[in-house]
Amino acid sequence: MQRTYIVDAANAPWKRSESEGVAFACQVLLSGDDGGPEALRFRFDDCPSVYAHMHLTSQFQLLLSGAMDFPRGVKHLEALAIHYTDHNVPYGPFAVSGGHEMLVLHPRPGGIIAMTNLDARRKINLRGRLFAALANDTDWQPIPGAEHSVYRRLMPAGYGPDAVVVKAPAGGALAMPAAPFGRYEVVLEGSVVFDGRHIEAPGFRYVSSEAPAEPLVTGEQGACVAFLTFDRDAAEGGLTGEGLAVEAAEAMARAI
Repeated sequence: MQRTYIVDAANAPWKRSESEGVAFACQVLLSGDDGGPEALRFRFDDCPSVYAHMHLTSQFQLLLSGAMDFPRGVKHLEALAIHYTDHNVPYGPFAVSGGHEMLVLHPRPGGIIAMTNLDARRKINLRGRLFAALANDTDWQPIPGAEHSVYRRLMPAGYGPDAVVVKAPAGGALAMPAAPFGRYEVVLEGSVVFDGRHIEAPGFRYVSSEAPAEPLVTGEQGACVAFLTFDRDAAEGGLTGEGLAVEAAEAMARAI
Protein backbone atom coordinates (compact mmCIF):
# COMPACT_ATOMS: atom_id res chain seq x y z
CA MET A 1 0.00 0.00 0.00
CA GLN A 2 1.33 3.42 -0.94
CA ARG A 3 1.45 6.10 1.74
CA THR A 4 1.89 9.68 0.59
CA TYR A 5 2.08 12.89 2.62
CA ILE A 6 2.50 16.37 1.14
CA VAL A 7 3.57 19.18 3.46
CA ASP A 8 3.67 22.94 2.84
CA ALA A 9 5.95 24.15 5.64
CA ALA A 10 4.73 27.74 5.21
CA ASN A 11 1.37 26.82 6.73
CA ALA A 12 2.60 25.20 9.96
CA PRO A 13 2.68 27.26 13.19
CA TRP A 14 5.92 27.88 15.10
CA LYS A 15 6.31 27.17 18.81
CA ARG A 16 9.06 28.36 21.17
CA SER A 17 10.26 25.70 23.57
CA GLU A 18 13.25 24.27 25.41
CA SER A 19 14.59 20.85 26.32
CA GLU A 20 17.24 20.22 28.98
CA GLY A 21 17.96 23.97 28.96
CA VAL A 22 18.36 24.19 25.17
CA ALA A 23 16.10 26.83 23.60
CA PHE A 24 14.61 26.53 20.12
CA ALA A 25 11.67 27.22 17.84
CA CYS A 26 9.87 24.27 16.26
CA GLN A 27 7.28 23.40 13.63
CA VAL A 28 5.55 20.02 13.76
CA LEU A 29 5.19 19.26 10.06
CA LEU A 30 4.08 15.64 10.47
CA SER A 31 3.07 14.30 13.87
CA GLY A 32 3.18 10.57 13.17
CA ASP A 33 -0.04 10.18 15.16
CA ASP A 34 -1.47 7.89 12.47
CA GLY A 35 1.57 5.59 12.62
CA GLY A 36 3.14 7.33 9.63
CA PRO A 37 6.19 9.60 9.39
CA GLU A 38 7.21 12.28 11.88
CA ALA A 39 8.81 15.49 10.58
CA LEU A 40 9.98 18.49 12.59
CA ARG A 41 11.62 21.78 11.66
CA PHE A 42 13.93 23.30 14.27
CA ARG A 43 15.69 26.61 14.71
CA PHE A 44 18.04 26.26 17.68
CA ASP A 45 19.37 29.30 19.48
CA ASP A 46 23.17 29.41 19.41
CA CYS A 47 24.26 26.79 21.93
CA PRO A 48 27.69 25.29 22.74
CA SER A 49 26.29 21.94 23.89
CA VAL A 50 23.03 20.33 22.83
CA TYR A 51 22.91 17.27 25.09
CA ALA A 52 23.77 13.78 23.85
CA HIS A 53 20.65 11.78 23.01
CA MET A 54 19.16 9.19 20.70
CA HIS A 55 15.88 8.45 18.94
CA LEU A 56 14.20 5.06 18.80
CA THR A 57 13.85 5.12 15.03
CA SER A 58 16.14 5.93 12.13
CA GLN A 59 16.59 9.62 11.34
CA PHE A 60 17.74 12.09 8.73
CA GLN A 61 18.70 15.57 9.85
CA LEU A 62 18.84 18.00 6.93
CA LEU A 63 20.77 21.14 7.87
CA LEU A 64 19.22 24.04 5.95
CA SER A 65 21.23 26.93 7.42
CA GLY A 66 23.85 27.63 10.05
CA ALA A 67 26.33 25.14 11.47
CA MET A 68 26.55 22.08 13.73
CA ASP A 69 29.74 20.87 15.42
CA PHE A 70 29.88 17.27 16.59
CA PRO A 71 32.38 15.98 19.19
CA ARG A 72 35.64 14.10 18.81
CA GLY A 73 36.18 15.25 15.24
CA VAL A 74 33.09 13.48 13.90
CA LYS A 75 32.12 16.36 11.66
CA HIS A 76 31.72 20.10 11.30
CA LEU A 77 28.57 20.63 9.28
CA GLU A 78 27.52 23.76 7.43
CA ALA A 79 24.39 24.02 5.32
CA LEU A 80 23.59 22.24 3.15
CA ALA A 81 24.41 19.03 5.02
CA ILE A 82 22.92 15.75 6.23
CA HIS A 83 23.32 13.74 9.40
CA TYR A 84 21.89 10.20 9.53
CA THR A 85 21.52 7.68 12.35
CA ASP A 86 19.97 4.23 12.62
CA HIS A 87 17.49 3.57 15.44
CA ASN A 88 18.90 3.75 18.98
CA VAL A 89 22.20 5.28 17.85
CA PRO A 90 23.30 8.08 20.22
CA TYR A 91 24.98 11.26 19.03
CA GLY A 92 26.14 14.54 20.56
CA PRO A 93 26.59 16.63 22.45
CA PHE A 94 26.88 19.06 19.55
CA ALA A 95 27.07 22.83 19.15
CA VAL A 96 24.80 24.91 16.92
CA SER A 97 25.46 28.39 15.58
CA GLY A 98 25.09 30.83 12.71
CA GLY A 99 21.32 30.93 12.36
CA HIS A 100 20.81 27.18 12.70
CA GLU A 101 17.82 25.58 10.97
CA MET A 102 17.20 21.93 10.22
CA LEU A 103 14.59 19.35 9.36
CA VAL A 104 14.43 16.25 11.57
CA LEU A 105 12.86 13.46 9.54
CA HIS A 106 11.69 10.09 10.88
CA PRO A 107 9.85 7.25 9.09
CA ARG A 108 7.64 7.04 12.22
CA PRO A 109 7.68 8.60 15.69
CA GLY A 110 10.93 7.92 17.54
CA GLY A 111 10.76 9.98 20.72
CA ILE A 112 13.91 11.36 22.31
CA ILE A 113 15.95 10.02 25.21
CA ALA A 114 18.95 11.67 26.88
CA MET A 115 22.08 9.58 27.29
CA THR A 116 22.12 10.45 30.98
CA ASN A 117 19.40 7.79 31.20
CA LEU A 118 21.18 4.61 32.32
CA ASP A 119 18.52 2.31 30.88
CA ALA A 120 18.95 4.01 27.49
CA ARG A 121 22.65 3.17 27.52
CA ARG A 122 21.77 -0.53 27.79
CA LYS A 123 19.55 -0.21 24.69
CA ILE A 124 22.15 1.36 22.36
CA ASN A 125 22.25 -0.19 18.89
CA LEU A 126 25.93 -1.13 18.86
CA ARG A 127 25.83 -2.08 15.17
CA GLY A 128 23.95 1.03 14.15
CA ARG A 129 25.20 3.39 11.47
CA LEU A 130 25.95 7.09 11.77
CA PHE A 131 26.81 9.19 8.73
CA ALA A 132 27.32 12.90 8.10
CA ALA A 133 28.22 14.83 4.95
CA LEU A 134 28.35 18.34 3.52
CA ALA A 135 26.81 18.85 0.10
CA ASN A 136 29.75 20.99 -1.02
CA ASP A 137 32.11 18.06 -0.50
CA THR A 138 30.76 16.46 -3.68
CA ASP A 139 30.61 17.84 -7.21
CA TRP A 140 27.54 18.24 -9.37
CA GLN A 141 27.21 15.50 -11.99
CA PRO A 142 25.08 15.64 -15.15
CA ILE A 143 22.01 13.42 -15.33
CA PRO A 144 22.23 11.38 -18.54
CA GLY A 145 19.43 12.22 -20.94
CA ALA A 146 18.19 15.18 -18.87
CA GLU A 147 19.54 18.42 -20.32
CA HIS A 148 20.60 21.08 -17.78
CA SER A 149 19.80 18.72 -14.87
CA VAL A 150 22.47 17.73 -12.34
CA TYR A 151 22.76 15.77 -9.10
CA ARG A 152 24.95 15.38 -6.05
CA ARG A 153 25.19 12.11 -4.11
CA LEU A 154 25.54 12.81 -0.38
CA MET A 155 25.78 9.16 0.71
CA PRO A 156 27.79 6.41 -1.00
CA ALA A 157 25.88 4.17 -3.41
CA GLY A 158 25.08 0.88 -1.71
CA TYR A 159 25.41 2.28 1.81
CA GLY A 160 21.79 1.44 2.63
CA PRO A 161 19.94 4.68 3.31
CA ASP A 162 20.47 7.12 0.47
CA ALA A 163 20.69 10.89 0.02
CA VAL A 164 20.76 12.61 -3.36
CA VAL A 165 20.26 16.28 -4.29
CA VAL A 166 18.89 16.99 -7.78
CA LYS A 167 18.70 20.35 -9.57
CA ALA A 168 16.51 20.70 -12.67
CA PRO A 169 15.09 23.52 -14.82
CA ALA A 170 11.40 24.39 -15.11
CA GLY A 171 9.09 21.58 -16.16
CA GLY A 172 11.52 18.83 -15.26
CA ALA A 173 9.99 15.51 -14.21
CA LEU A 174 12.02 14.00 -11.36
CA ALA A 175 11.40 10.27 -10.96
CA MET A 176 12.95 7.97 -8.37
CA PRO A 177 12.83 4.22 -7.69
CA ALA A 178 10.33 2.74 -5.26
CA ALA A 179 10.90 3.49 -1.57
CA PRO A 180 9.43 0.55 0.39
CA PHE A 181 10.85 1.87 3.68
CA GLY A 182 10.02 5.53 2.99
CA ARG A 183 11.56 8.60 1.35
CA TYR A 184 11.42 12.35 2.00
CA GLU A 185 11.58 14.58 -1.09
CA VAL A 186 12.45 18.04 0.24
CA VAL A 187 12.34 21.24 -1.83
CA LEU A 188 15.54 23.22 -1.21
CA GLU A 189 15.17 25.92 -3.87
CA GLY A 190 12.42 26.93 -6.28
CA SER A 191 9.19 24.97 -6.27
CA VAL A 192 7.70 21.68 -7.36
CA VAL A 193 4.24 20.34 -8.14
CA PHE A 194 3.09 17.38 -6.03
CA ASP A 195 -0.27 16.00 -7.16
CA GLY A 196 -1.35 19.42 -8.42
CA ARG A 197 -0.08 21.33 -5.36
CA HIS A 198 2.73 23.89 -5.71
CA ILE A 199 5.19 23.46 -2.85
CA GLU A 200 8.13 25.75 -2.09
CA ALA A 201 11.16 25.28 0.16
CA PRO A 202 11.34 23.64 2.61
CA GLY A 203 8.10 21.80 1.87
CA PHE A 204 8.24 18.13 0.97
CA ARG A 205 6.56 14.93 -0.05
CA TYR A 206 6.94 11.69 1.90
CA VAL A 207 6.28 8.45 0.02
CA SER A 208 6.40 4.80 1.06
CA SER A 209 5.50 2.16 -1.50
CA GLU A 210 6.68 -0.99 -3.24
CA ALA A 211 6.01 0.80 -6.55
CA PRO A 212 7.59 4.04 -7.81
CA ALA A 213 5.69 7.20 -6.91
CA GLU A 214 4.48 9.67 -9.51
CA PRO A 215 7.37 11.93 -10.64
CA LEU A 216 7.41 15.40 -9.15
CA VAL A 217 7.51 18.30 -11.63
CA THR A 218 9.66 21.40 -11.12
CA GLY A 219 8.00 24.82 -11.12
CA GLU A 220 8.46 27.87 -13.33
CA GLN A 221 11.86 28.74 -11.85
CA GLY A 222 13.07 25.15 -11.67
CA ALA A 223 13.94 23.47 -8.38
CA CYS A 224 16.58 21.83 -6.24
CA VAL A 225 15.29 18.81 -4.31
CA ALA A 226 16.83 16.48 -1.72
CA PHE A 227 15.75 12.83 -1.92
CA LEU A 228 16.34 11.13 1.45
CA THR A 229 15.57 7.42 1.35
CA PHE A 230 15.40 5.04 4.31
CA ASP A 231 16.36 1.36 4.19
CA ARG A 232 15.14 -1.58 6.28
CA ASP A 233 16.36 -0.04 9.55
CA ALA A 234 13.27 2.17 9.31
CA ALA A 235 11.24 -0.92 10.29
CA GLU A 236 13.23 -1.39 13.51
CA GLY A 237 12.79 0.20 16.93
CA GLY A 238 10.09 2.82 17.33
CA LEU A 239 7.65 3.65 20.10
CA THR A 240 6.36 0.31 21.38
CA GLY A 241 4.27 1.72 24.21
CA GLU A 242 6.34 0.21 26.99
CA GLY A 243 9.56 0.71 28.93
CA LEU A 244 12.06 3.12 27.44
CA ALA A 245 9.71 3.93 24.57
CA VAL A 246 7.22 5.48 26.98
CA GLU A 247 9.92 7.77 28.40
CA ALA A 248 11.11 8.69 24.90
CA ALA A 249 7.59 9.56 23.76
CA GLU A 250 6.89 11.63 26.87
CA ALA A 251 10.19 13.53 26.51
CA MET A 252 9.42 14.41 22.88
CA ALA A 253 5.89 15.51 23.77
CA ARG A 254 7.26 17.85 26.47
CA ALA A 255 9.77 19.32 24.04
CA ILE A 256 7.45 20.04 21.12
